[in-house]
Amino acid sequence: MKNFFKHTLFVFLAFRAGDFVNIASGMWFVPKYVSSEEIGGVLPITSFATFLSLPIFALAMTVMKESSYLATNGEKGKIKSLLSGVFNVTLSSIAVVLICTAFLMPRFLKIININDYAVGFLVVSASFLGCVAPVWIDALQSLKRFKALSIIEFSGSIVRFLTMIISMPIRPLAGYFLGQASLPAFKIIAGSIALKRDLSVKAEPFWNKETVKRMGQTFIAILVYQSVPLFASMMEQTFLRTSLPTLDSAGFYMVSRFSDFLYYLTFPLLLVMFPYTASAAQKGESTTPYVLKCSAVTLIIATIISIIYTFSGSALLNLLPNGEQYAIYAKYMSILILITALTSCQVFFTNAEVSAGRFKFLYWLIPLHLIYIFTLHFLIKKGVICTLSDMIISFAVISILRFLFSAMEIIWYNVKKDSRGVI
Repeated sequence: MKNFFKHTLFVFLAFRAGDFVNIASGMWFVPKYVSSEEIGGVLPITSFATFLSLPIFALAMTVMKESSYLATNGEKGKIKSLLSGVFNVTLSSIAVVLICTAFLMPRFLKIININDYAVGFLVVSASFLGCVAPVWIDALQSLKRFKALSIIEFSGSIVRFLTMIISMPIRPLAGYFLGQASLPAFKIIAGSIALKRDLSVKAEPFWNKETVKRMGQTFIAILVYQSVPLFASMMEQTFLRTSLPTLDSAGFYMVSRFSDFLYYLTFPLLLVMFPYTASAAQKGESTTPYVLKCSAVTLIIATIISIIYTFSGSALLNLLPNGEQYAIYAKYMSILILITALTSCQVFFTNAEVSAGRFKFLYWLIPLHLIYIFTLHFLIKKGVICTLSDMIISFAVISILRFLFSAMEIIWYNVKKDSRGVI
């Protein structure tokens, strides 16, 4: 546990450069260069493109889980064979992604009133590369090469920052997504270089029928685990963009950037937690302490930030380019940070379960999100949900339910652990 927190602190501090670029792009470059009519389209476009790239992301998580086990046993030769096979699969999937993009993206852009179709290609490129890059980054993570990981993140942030500075004044929205694509592209190149030393060993046999079957089952489970919540998120953003005034969707984008501050804390926790929970599960140890500690830290920080936003939200918005026109939306900042915190706690739990190869949580995760989206769409069509306040209340309800289901499952496992073994 001592090494866990040491690595978490190291990654947390080193990743602040990446957060600076996220802040600069999301809260300075976008409102400065992108019109209010288009700002509200950033989130639904990103969600849609990520959804298209989901199979690659599921593959990356499968590799992450597998490489964590191999790294625990010091089997670097097998990791090398694993990455070689995944690289070939990734390359072959590019054509499929591009065909889906060419057919679906223009139609989606029309739905959300975005006319720059070059954005479609760039946002899918960013999402695809963003899903591919973890194949290399996760290998560093599973080998606990957190120093190299942090250096790559720091350098990649500089590349993305420079890309945005050059491109956004020329074509604002397209330049934003070009900058988004530059970071994972850099990670792939730098990750390959960083792994050269660790994987300069003779490849050992890894792929066989049993391995493919095991990884295939894990891939399908992770794909389902990721696709349902992501589909729900995509529909939330699409409903918000298409059923509310343009200024409301732009205002939501601006205030939600402040809730995303919390991800700068939770992402390093999640990044470091995964190999530790995978290793703990493999050794027959409990993964619950990691989930509880990360959740406690997240909720405490979120509560403090929520209090700050309650009294200073409008003042913070006014510091941003054109921020004064969004000041009326400051009242949502506190509730959005708490929604983000509850969602993060659920992700801590479900990712720990995935790292341990347990997927029983899907029995409540899938129906919960499907019922939610159906209900949300029905209420919007009936005019029951017709304001931004109504939408945010619905976001809060689903985040509370996800948190409660996760908490109940943890409690249930602890009650039953004597008869079922460690969790």
